Amino acid sequence: MRSSDSPGWDASTTSERGKADVARVGLENLFQFSPDAIFVTDADGVIRDANSRATELFGYAPGEFVGMSVEALVPERFRGRHPSHRENYNAHPRARQMGAAMNLFGLRKDGTEFPVDIMLKAMQTVEGMVTLSFVRDATEQKNAIEMARQQDQQLRSIVESVRDYAIYLLDGEGYILTWNPGAERIKGYTAEEIVGKHFSVFFSEEDRGRDRPAELIRSAIQKGRIEEEAWRLRKDGSRFWADVVLTAIRDSHNEIIGFSKVTRDFTARKRAEEAVMLQLSNALLANLDVRKLLGAISASISEVIPHDAATLGLYDQATGTLRVQFLVADASGASRGDVRLALENSPAGEAFQTRGSVVLDRIAASRFSPEGVRHLTNLGMQSGCWVPLIHRGELIGVLAVAGRLEASFSQSDAEMLAQVADQVAMGVNNAVAFRQIAELRDRLTQEKQYLEEEINVENRFEDIVGESTGLRQVLKEIETVAPTDATVLIQGETGTGKELLARAIHRLSPRSERTFIKLNCAAIPAGLLESELFGHEKGAFTGAIARKLGRLELAHEGTLFLDEVGEMPLDLQPKLLRALQEREFERLGGTRPISVNVRLIAATNRDLGKMVAEKQFRADLFYRLKVFPIFSPPLRDRVSDIPVLVRHFVAAHSRRMGKNIEKISDETMDALKRWKWPGNIRELENLMERAVILTRGPVLYVPLAELDNAEEEQAEEAETENPSLRAAEREHILRILRETKGQIGGPDGAAARLGVKRTTLNSKLKKLGIERSDY
Repeated sequence: MRSSDSPGWDASTTSERGKADVARVGLENLFQFSPDAIFVTDADGVIRDANSRATELFGYAPGEFVGMSVEALVPERFRGRHPSHRENYNAHPRARQMGAAMNLFGLRKDGTEFPVDIMLKAMQTVEGMVTLSFVRDATEQKNAIEMARQQDQQLRSIVESVRDYAIYLLDGEGYILTWNPGAERIKGYTAEEIVGKHFSVFFSEEDRGRDRPAELIRSAIQKGRIEEEAWRLRKDGSRFWADVVLTAIRDSHNEIIGFSKVTRDFTARKRAEEAVMLQLSNALLANLDVRKLLGAISASISEVIPHDAATLGLYDQATGTLRVQFLVADASGASRGDVRLALENSPAGEAFQTRGSVVLDRIAASRFSPEGVRHLTNLGMQSGCWVPLIHRGELIGVLAVAGRLEASFSQSDAEMLAQVADQVAMGVNNAVAFRQIAELRDRLTQEKQYLEEEINVENRFEDIVGESTGLRQVLKEIETVAPTDATVLIQGETGTGKELLARAIHRLSPRSERTFIKLNCAAIPAGLLESELFGHEKGAFTGAIARKLGRLELAHEGTLFLDEVGEMPLDLQPKLLRALQEREFERLGGTRPISVNVRLIAATNRDLGKMVAEKQFRADLFYRLKVFPIFSPPLRDRVSDIPVLVRHFVAAHSRRMGKNIEKISDETMDALKRWKWPGNIRELENLMERAVILTRGPVLYVPLAELDNAEEEQAEEAETENPSLRAAEREHILRILRETKGQIGGPDGAAARLGVKRTTLNSKLKKLGIERSDY
């Protein structure tokens, strides 16, 4: 029998009640600060409670959910089936985890739908059975899946468009997985007939008896890629002479997961076509760059049309011009650069526009402008012949030959060159298609690798945490600049969350569905930074064993974040500036310009203006970066955010370590608010992680002695404050003072806008030497 007169009973009861209160407060905090929307519904599907995330996600005001039927949050097309699902769940209550069902959608108050993932948990209460519904916005996950699907479709469409090559995939044992139209045309099998069969079906009985298929697979595994020419069998039993390339495909663990196979049929071609295409195909296999084909094209033309110079002009749709390249080097062995020709007033342009041949006996006396033929007349060419390159009805460029004698070419030469041009157009088109396939494959592979690295890197906080006026002002600036494509320079001390601000700009921008690529200029050796930024071609330098796409190329159509941009070497800065201004660059060791459309965000904890004055940073790049500067406030100016951040970090690290920390004492919190945090948010998080490790009970233990010991050192450092950010901070405060027309106090004054006290702001004005006349 319990009695209120029993001191022991009173003490135990008080202790139990205290624990219950702490548990209740902890659950309430988890309920309110959960990143997922949480609903509490009764057996009839009536909402009894919802957290703040639910109001954000569904667009209802706080308290508006209570008494509402949960069906109101379900799109109308699913609403009829929802009550039966709820009745079934009430009859058999169970925990359902995230991902248990797909294609679920929520309905916002404004009538818009969005994909969701839902976890259910039934709970017994004194008022009866209730259901906790955890609702997560799955929009980003759906978008990522859709993006991967579209990219896979693009890759498949490119492969499907190549009908002159049999291109297909094998599994690790040699069984056929895919089949393109080129394979069906060359080998005679439809996809339904051949997919799932072993590729040895294409070999003769003699080759199968010698175990040639297995030998090829072993060789491809050992060498990575093999090429051979041999007899192969079609479906009807006829043989054809095939050029085969077999390439091993490995996963991220270097394990063989399959093979790609490319087969070409050489038997049915005319001897003249065979001579041309053989050279083009060999060059194509050696390198996907169209430039590598040029010498083979010139050698092939020389067999039928003697000439002194030959050019290949490819149409550039972006500029509406022909990019003309000489097929061979000049007599000195030096290669000539590309020439850009307008379609008007040039023989190459006329051949392209009319789809007909142009023959000139005397180039200098022709009707075309000197600029349209200068690249030939400068070499002493007197006559020339131009024919269009047409592949499957599409104009892709112009092929031309020139001679040092007048009237070197007849109309019959033009007709012969046109026949050669048909084969050249096919070879060039296939080279471009293969290059597109390779580049898309490399891009997808490296984007996948980069995104996997991003996912594996632990994100210390999922979003920007804080409610201070200064932080809100920064977020307003982000909302202003994010929808534009303007370059943003984020300035602030180390550890203030500059990368989070950059990611917020990306998420709010029209590029949010594309890739966010980051590069820390201080974390990569200066000698490797150029390769990391622009990429490199195979053999560009010692150790460049394969082509690598740079961060700039990976960020195409997305956002590139250059962290610690002040650490970028001076010799690399003009190359970055050129890429930003002209929107094109070349990989190390490359010769082909690559166009990019990138939104740049840069961040630094250094005073770039001072670095420019000291010749440590280029002025032109500085002004190009400083289109829209944002100042990330230090934690000492966001004192009101410290409790929110402390609880956030403690909750995150407690979950990760499996601890249950329920309380943070007022004394501890006051001490944390007094500390100046020279390392800012990063220092606070590290201290909270250490505190969670050291805590043994439900009350957070923070090693405050570390702060006390460092207080004297911090005071000394404050006297000699790092001058690198003074200019940025001074500029930020001046801008706010101008916006408030010099008003310091009051709810609309500069102090309130900056999130500091009026006395603190006055002290800063004196410290930074800001006079009233300055604003």
